[in-house]
Amino acid sequence: MGIIRALASEVVAKIAAGEVVERPASVVKELVENALDAGATEIKIEIQGGGRKLIRVTDNGEGMSPEDALLAVERHTTSKISSAADLFAVQTFGFRGEALSAIAAVSKMKIFTGRDQGLAGFEIHVEGGSVIQSREAAASKGTSVEVRHLFFNVPVRLKFLKSPGTELGHISDTIARLALANDRVRFQLFHEGRLLAHYPLRPEAAARLAEALGREAGEKMYRFSYRNGEVEIAGYAGEPGYNRSNTRGVYLFVNRRPVRDRLLYHAVQEAYRPLLAKERNPVVLLFVNLPAGEVDVNVHPSKGEVKFVDPDRVHRSVISAIRQMLESSPWHSKAVVPLNEARESGKEYSSSFLSEDFPLKGLGGAQPGWNPAGEFPSGKTGFGQIRKTYLVLTTDDGITLIDQHAAHERITVEKLQDQFFEKEIRKQLLMMPETLELPLSEAQVVMEHVQDLDKMGFSLEPAGERTFWVRAVPEIVASREPLQILQEMIGEISSWGKGTELNRQFSTLIHMLACRGAVQASQTLRSEEALSLLEQLEKCISPARCPHGRPTFIKISADDLDKMFQRK
Repeated sequence: MGIIRALASEVVAKIAAGEVVERPASVVKELVENALDAGATEIKIEIQGGGRKLIRVTDNGEGMSPEDALLAVERHTTSKISSAADLFAVQTFGFRGEALSAIAAVSKMKIFTGRDQGLAGFEIHVEGGSVIQSREAAASKGTSVEVRHLFFNVPVRLKFLKSPGTELGHISDTIARLALANDRVRFQLFHEGRLLAHYPLRPEAAARLAEALGREAGEKMYRFSYRNGEVEIAGYAGEPGYNRSNTRGVYLFVNRRPVRDRLLYHAVQEAYRPLLAKERNPVVLLFVNLPAGEVDVNVHPSKGEVKFVDPDRVHRSVISAIRQMLESSPWHSKAVVPLNEARESGKEYSSSFLSEDFPLKGLGGAQPGWNPAGEFPSGKTGFGQIRKTYLVLTTDDGITLIDQHAAHERITVEKLQDQFFEKEIRKQLLMMPETLELPLSEAQVVMEHVQDLDKMGFSLEPAGERTFWVRAVPEIVASREPLQILQEMIGEISSWGKGTELNRQFSTLIHMLACRGAVQASQTLRSEEALSLLEQLEKCISPARCPHGRPTFIKISADDLDKMFQRK
C-alpha cells in the first residue's frame, strides 16, 4: 500500500470547516452575512455559553425553498458563483450555501425557513454534516439558523477556544463591525436571554457610530470622503487625541465587507503619522468601494483578506482622504458641529486653525516684552523662555506654554513636505565631498535608492563597491552632523523591503530630518527667533501637535488658574 491516500469525506469536510469556522464569532459573521444578502432588515442574534452552547441567527429576509435549504448544507454549493470567472466578480456575501456546509460539519444545526408569510415553511436538522431530518414546519417569512454544541466532533478545536466572556467579546465586536457597515438594518444581540447590544434603525448614518463605538466616538470622530477614479473612500476618523494603544480601533471594509488588510492599516497609520506618537493608533472607520474586478476577496476562505489590482492607488487614496479631513483640524474650529448632533446637516469644516486658544491671538498686534528668565512685569504682555526649553506667553486671558522643539519640529515637517511634493528637499552643496563607507548590504540599498535619497536632499555618487561621495545634504541639517543622519536614514530604508517606493514611506524620513533640524531643547532663543517660531507655527496646517504626537503648546486659562487657587 502506498503512502498517499484519499481522505475520507468527513475528514475533508472538517478540514474545510476549520478554514472558515475559527471560533463562535466566525459562525456569527457567516450567518449574519447570509441574512444580509437575503435582504433582511431585522436580524436577531442569540448566544449561550459564549457561542459554544448556542448560536441562533434569525432574520426577516428572503427564505429558502426546501430544495435550496437541502442544497445549502451540501459542500461546494453557493448562490453567487456559476463559473470560474465569477470568482473575481463577487459582489455579495453569498446567499446561503458554502458557509452553512462548513458550520454544519462541526456542529448540530437546525434551519427553519419560510418564503411566504402564512404558508408552511421547511425545517432541516444536520449533525456533523449529515442531514438527519427534513420536513415541512411552521415558519415565519425569513430564516432562523440554530447552531448548537460547536466543535462537538472536533474536541481539539474546543481546547483552543477562550473563556465564554472572551468569545462573547469577539462576537460583540463582529456584530458592531457588521452594524457599522449596514446602518439600514436593525441588529439585536442577546446573551443568555439578556439584550446585550441593540442597533435600531436611525434616520442618520452617523448615529450608528456612537451606538457601536460609544458616545466618545460620536463626539470625536469626523466624516471624510474622497474619490480617485473608480476608487471611492469614505468613513469617519477620530481627532488625534482620541487614540488607542492597539489597532482594534481601526475598522476596515472593502465593498461593505469587513476585512483585515495590512495595506489599508498602513495607509491609515501613514495618514496620522505626523500627529500621533509611534506607539499610538487612531480610531478610524474606513470604507473602500471599488469595482468587483479591481479586488480579489477569495484570498482566504473566510473572505477576511483581500488583494487589490492597483494597491498603490488604493493606498494613496486612503491617505489623501483622511489627511484632507485632518488638515482641516475640525476639532479646533468653533464652527464645526459635533458629529453626534448634526453631522448629516451638510455643514462644512473650517479649513484653518482659527482657534482662540492659539498663543499669538493674545498679543493683539503689540510687540511683547522679551524676558529670557521667564519673569514678566505686571500690566504687560509677557513673553519669555524657561530652562531654555519652553516659551511662556502671559496675557490677561491666561498662560500659554510652548515646547520650542516640538513647535519647530511641526513647522519643519510641513516645510519639508511642501518641498518634497514640489520637487525635492532643498540641498546645500558641500565645498568638498564627504566620503561615506558602508557595509555591503547597506551599500546595495543605497544603490537601489540613490534617486530617492537625492529627492530627500542627499546627493550621492558611487566611489567604489561600498563607498560613496556625498556631494550635497539637506539644507535643514547641513550644520547638524548630516552624515550621521544619512546613515540613520539608510538604516531605515534597509528595513523597508525590496521594491518599496519612496512615496509610501517618505514621512518617516522627513520626520527624521525634522527632528534633527529643529530647534533643540536647552537652546537659548533671541526674542526675534521666538516670535518667528510662533508666527510660523500659527501658519501650520496641524499646529497643535509635533510629528510624534506630543502637544506643541498648552494653555492654562485665567479661569483655570482661579480654580487651581480655589478662587472659584
